[in-house]
Amino acid sequence: MEFVVRTQHGHLSPETRSRIEAKLAVLTRYLTPIRTVTVDVSQKDKHHRIQLTVAGEHGVLLRAEEKANELMQALNAALDAVRKQIERYKGRHWRNAQRHDANTSAADVADQPAQTTPSIVRTKSFAIKPMHDEEALEQMELLGHAFYVYRDHSQEVRVIYRRADGRHGVIITS
Repeated sequence: MEFVVRTQHGHLSPETRSRIEAKLAVLTRYLTPIRTVTVDVSQKDKHHRIQLTVAGEHGVLLRAEEKANELMQALNAALDAVRKQIERYKGRHWRNAQRHDANTSAADVADQPAQTTPSIVRTKSFAIKPMHDEEALEQMELLGHAFYVYRDHSQEVRVIYRRADGRHGVIITS
């Protein structure tokens, strides 16, 4: 498992970095194999923000973001959120194993805040693996996003999204 710890402003001491890695090593108890764990640390005023991204095998991608007054409090909260996502993923994955193909994918598309003048502030690229609509819906819910881009088994790019009434829709490209 690879640990990536990034900071937005400043740097972390080696002791803090090792404490973060020690806390995150516990994730292997809940989900194996894990390819990478990325921790983005930032601080604004007196609040610490932790964004934790766990990339597992078969394209499983889990993400949590938490804020707190103390860095370790934010890390613990993000770790708890990821643990809950892992439990939810494992329950759905193993319960519905007959319906799912082994090739799953996940895209981490960050929600962008509304701006007064339109501008592109971030560009992301990701590998799209074929999956069923149910798998895409599961990944979207695990990430907590309002939409999810994926490719179906006939290689068409699709977008699944949450409608205002709480149900879901699919946009099929032509």
